Amino acid sequence: MKWRFDAKREIRDRMNVECCRDASVFETLASEWNELASRSLTNTPFQRAEFLAAWWRHFGSGELCVLTMRDDPPGGKLIAIAPMFVDSDGIARWVGGEEVADYLDVIAPADSMEAAARAAWRWLRSPDAPKWTKLIFSNIPGWTPTPQTLASLATEDGLKAEVTRLDVCPVVNLPDSFDAYLKQLDSKQRHEINRKLRKAQGSEDPVTWYIVDSNRDILAETEAFMALMETAAENKAGFLTSKMRDAFRDIFAVIQKAGLLQLAFLEVNGRRVAAYVQFDYANRIWVYNSGINPDMAAALSPGWVLLARLIERAIVAGRTSYDFMQGSEDYKYRFGGKDTAVMRVTIEK
Repeated sequence: MKWRFDAKREIRDRMNVECCRDASVFETLASEWNELASRSLTNTPFQRAEFLAAWWRHFGSGELCVLTMRDDPPGGKLIAIAPMFVDSDGIARWVGGEEVADYLDVIAPADSMEAAARAAWRWLRSPDAPKWTKLIFSNIPGWTPTPQTLASLATEDGLKAEVTRLDVCPVVNLPDSFDAYLKQLDSKQRHEINRKLRKAQGSEDPVTWYIVDSNRDILAETEAFMALMETAAENKAGFLTSKMRDAFRDIFAVIQKAGLLQLAFLEVNGRRVAAYVQFDYANRIWVYNSGINPDMAAALSPGWVLLARLIERAIVAGRTSYDFMQGSEDYKYRFGGKDTAVMRVTIEK
């Protein structure tokens, strides 16, 4: 079903909007989708087709509404995508939810972002849209115009709209050497990292680490990661429901297939004691989650040792940013993270 929105403001507003309601859209448009995502203003791994497809398989409910926006004439170049759904409570949300994907937004280049948000809003207000009573779009990076654009449009239409800061994402700007990175930190933190690295190097028990590659069984490595994750903290154990475990197995597999997964383990005497899962995408490392054996924390600080090695590896590989993503945990700042914001826009009819 197609609905045509013709604004007169500029060429980027003349879009053919199509709503795709079948989850097969993630597969059929995957190549074109991911190419557009790579040029989008936000450009995060959570907006790629394979990630959102995996999320929908495990958490999707209600009515899927993936809006694709193309240049004139119909069937022209893909300009933007707005992946959303309306749940059973009548709430319009992003595909990707709030708990699994750290960043979500309209997928469009910078010069089309506002036009894409306007087109999505007009479609949501059209007869073609499912009935909804509330819109909650979360995890929008603070540097995009989407929240304010949608809020302004809703206010113009006489609806109640609110934009709030949902969380922070500490980010480290990486220099061209590990020594230069350490010099960015305060002297106490720099001393602590060096001390922990020396202690690991001088340990009587061999301390090694690795990143899972194609020679290893990704499913077995995922299980090992989740075992460490659930011991790290009580809230992480509660987070790992059976549905979440199934989703992690799926997400890790598809992201590895795309060549973007970094699932890393630190071992002491051959025993896994710390782990990080992160994505290597768009010249940036995106730290997704972690796990640790708490019995080893006091003796060796394995989480710190592994994180330092991963940051060093990112610098050697020429990555420019290390994104700790959502959460204000103390260690993120100790390793040099500086806050960026993620936003939520809420609109009520």
